[in-house]
Amino acid sequence: MAVIGASPVTIISEDTKTPNAGLQYQIPLSLISIDPKGEADLSKWPLYSKLQSDKSEDQTLITNYVNSLISRGLLKKSLSP
Repeated sequence: MAVIGASPVTIISEDTKTPNAGLQYQIPLSLISIDPKGEADLSKWPLYSKLQSDKSEDQTLITNYVNSLISRGLLKKSLSP
């Protein structure tokens, strides 16, 4: 189930080990969900698996950032599918 929030999640890459440094990522809320443990599930976002295959640190950075938005209540589970 997608999350609700004020806007798409936007983050800029800080990964200096790959050519990704400075890239801006935007994740539509419809592609973010919260798993039963209350953590971000970004598997619907197409770039998420690509970042893993690129061995980019961005995947961890993005996951941690989205989890912090969830823990602060800025992203919440949608009540409707």
